Amino acid sequence: IMTTSSQRHRHSLLTQPDINTRQKRIWDLLRHIPSFMFRFLRLLSFVVSLLPAFAVFLYHYFSCDRIAVYYGVKDALGGNEERKWLSRHYLDMYGSRDHVSGNEVTKKKPVVIFLTGGAWIIGYRMWGCLLARALVPFGILVIIPDYHNFPKVNIKGMVDDVDMSIQWVLDHVEEYGGDSNRVVLVGQSAGAHIGGVVVAKKVLDWIQQQKLYKGGGGSNGDDCRHLKSTYSPKQLCGFITTSSPHNLVTMRSVFHRHGLSASVQRSIFGGVSGSNDDDLIDDIKNSVAASDDLDVFELWSPYHLVKKCQTEYNNLISEGNANRSSSSNNNNNNERIDQLKDIF
Repeated sequence: IMTTSSQRHRHSLLTQPDINTRQKRIWDLLRHIPSFMFRFLRLLSFVVSLLPAFAVFLYHYFSCDRIAVYYGVKDALGGNEERKWLSRHYLDMYGSRDHVSGNEVTKKKPVVIFLTGGAWIIGYRMWGCLLARALVPFGILVIIPDYHNFPKVNIKGMVDDVDMSIQWVLDHVEEYGGDSNRVVLVGQSAGAHIGGVVVAKKVLDWIQQQKLYKGGGGSNGDDCRHLKSTYSPKQLCGFITTSSPHNLVTMRSVFHRHGLSASVQRSIFGGVSGSNDDDLIDDIKNSVAASDDLDVFELWSPYHLVKKCQTEYNNLISEGNANRSSSSNNNNNNERIDQLKDIF
C-alpha cells in the first residue's frame, strides 16, 4: 500500500508541471482575446472601407476593352476545352477591341507587357487592370499574361510561363493591332523579378550562340540554352521594373521578416517543390558550388545574372578584338558584337 501511494504521489508531481503549463497557455490565449478581436475588427473595417474601390475595380475589369487569349501550347491539353479554361496560360489584352471587331485601324499600337506581382504565390493577371485603364486611352495595347504560382510550380515554371507568353506576344500581337517592333516589358514586385530573370537569361543565351558561331559550334547551342523561346532580346524595346527584388541573396532576411519563411524561399528557388523540380535540380548541380545554399538563390537573382552577362560580354569583346584581323568572318562577328553592345 505504501509503495502504491508513493507512486501516485510521484506521478502527481510529474504531471503537475504539464497541467500548470497547459493552464498557463490557455490563460495566455484567453488574455489575448481582446487584443485579437480589436485587430480583427480593425482589419475588417479596413476591408469594408475598400469595398467601394473593389467594386469599381471589378466593374472595370469585366466591362472594359479586354479579351482573354490562350498563349500556351494547345496540343498540351489534348483538345480538352474544360481543362483549357482552367489553365493559367491565359493573358488579358486591353485596347484591341477595335481591331478584333473588324474596324479599320491605320496605325499599329505600341505594346506594353505587364507582369503582375504577388510574392510568387498570389499573382494573377487581374491585378494589372488599373495599369491598363491608365494606358489604353493613350493608344497603347496592354497585355497582362498570367503564370503559375508556387506551390504549383517553382521559379523555373514561372520563368518558363513568362518566357512563353513573351514569345506569343512577339509572334501574334500584330493580329490584334499591336506593333511587334515596339514592345516594352514592365514588371512589378515578383513580376519584375521574373521578368529580370527572363531578360538576363535571354542575353546569356544570345552570348552563348555567338560563342558557338565563332567556334563553329553550329546548332549545338540549342542544347545549352537557358530558355526554350526563339526570340532575340533585341526584340524588346525596353524593360521597366518597380519594387523588384533584384538581389535575392541580400533580400532573404527581408522576405523572412515579412512572412516568407526561409523554408518557403528555399522551396520557391531551390527546387524542393513544383512540377519542374528535375530541371531545376539539374541547374543547381551544374552551378559552381552546388552545396552552397547561396548559389541556389544566385541562379535566379537578376543582379547576379546581369553580372554574369557583363562578364561574358567582356570576354566576347576581348576575343573579338584579339581575333579582329585573323579571320575571314570578322565582319559578321563584329556585327554580332555590335548588336550585343546595343542590348547593353
